[in-house]
Amino acid sequence: MAELHFLPATELARMLAAGEVSSVELLDHFLDRIDRLDGPLNCVVALDAERARVQATEADAARARGESWGRLHGLPMTVKDAFETEGVVTTSGAPELAAHVPDRDADAVARLKD
Repeated sequence: MAELHFLPATELARMLAAGEVSSVELLDHFLDRIDRLDGPLNCVVALDAERARVQATEADAARARGESWGRLHGLPMTVKDAFETEGVVTTSGAPELAAHVPDRDADAVARLKD
């Protein structure tokens, strides 16, 4: 699984649908990569691993029941800090927004979640 981070989202989604990898396995892979490499890069401004783990677990359970949440079912992803994400610090790169935690998702984030 070392090369998963180089695969396109379409291939990861195919692998999820085929049962070749679980959502939790993908999440763990990417969280490990963020943990190891992001420090000096600071690409991931706000990380909500706890909610991501709950969502990945729910996605795997839904798939096991034969449910489909659409093409991105169970695919871990990040949302750029420029888009408000409910419950996650969203600064858009502005220091004065360091404590801004929106209570709703931006339309683009809501559509992505749907």
